[in-house]
Amino acid sequence: MSPMHPRLYSSLIYFEYCGRLGSFSSAARELCVTTGAVSQQIRKLEQHLGFPLFVRSPGGIALTDQGRELLAVTRDSVAAIQSTIARFQSVSDGAVVRIRSTPSFAFKWLIPKLNAFHQAFPAIKVETYAEAALLDLQRADFDLAIDYRQDAEVDGFEVSLLFAEQLLPVVSPDYPHRIGEQREDDWSALTLLHDALPWTGAPRDAEWRYWLDRSGLASVSSDRGHFFNRSDMAIAAAEAGLGVAMARSSLVQQELAQGRLLAPFEAQPSGCNHYLLLPRSATANPAALKLQQWLLDLA
Repeated sequence: MSPMHPRLYSSLIYFEYCGRLGSFSSAARELCVTTGAVSQQIRKLEQHLGFPLFVRSPGGIALTDQGRELLAVTRDSVAAIQSTIARFQSVSDGAVVRIRSTPSFAFKWLIPKLNAFHQAFPAIKVETYAEAALLDLQRADFDLAIDYRQDAEVDGFEVSLLFAEQLLPVVSPDYPHRIGEQREDDWSALTLLHDALPWTGAPRDAEWRYWLDRSGLASVSSDRGHFFNRSDMAIAAAEAGLGVAMARSSLVQQELAQGRLLAPFEAQPSGCNHYLLLPRSATANPAALKLQQWLLDLA
């Protein structure tokens, strides 16, 4: 393949905007040029490459198969360039990072660690948001997110594994039923406590079902007991003696260390993990990159 003309590198930037935004006019608004200028750049790029990148129709544009492949590479390259530049830039006083998480994870894992981050990076202000049991990744009002999920691929985000999770039943020392030696037919005496919204699309008994199946207890019914829309609520209910909660190991370390909860059964690797999600639009934010790397180093 012959080398690309230097001017075509700028055409690739136009292409990335068009592919990401889904229209020439939207790309033109973002780039502060005319729609005709965008169309001309794309046409020149297609002529040089020798294949079409978009299918044009009265209803708009759609990427061809080649266009989709090229967009993925171009998008990753642009994000890598932005990320590299941002890492070289110093963080100014008053820099802000908006991080989103679920309430349970924010309370139990993230917030206790923020003072250490503040000591390391006093110039960075962290704004933490945790309104809902499940993250809405369609929102554009955050620079970094931590999500408990099955899928490590998220369109529009740079995704990094924060840490793998384990599941384990936890119970109060005062729970009246003898725990730890149950035969399969004894489990009906135990009250199960659930996080009914562990991840997007999960059945409400998903975590208990997952643990039971992998612990040789497949015949034990899991869709029973009490259900909560937050993991920390199920953990609090277990501590209060209501029943046995299926907990994520990362969220009960303090309770176990202090003896407020017991873990009488073996932990099992979870079907989900905690991931850091950096919107590609935030890769030029030096403060977000500092927090991202600090969390990865910490975990």
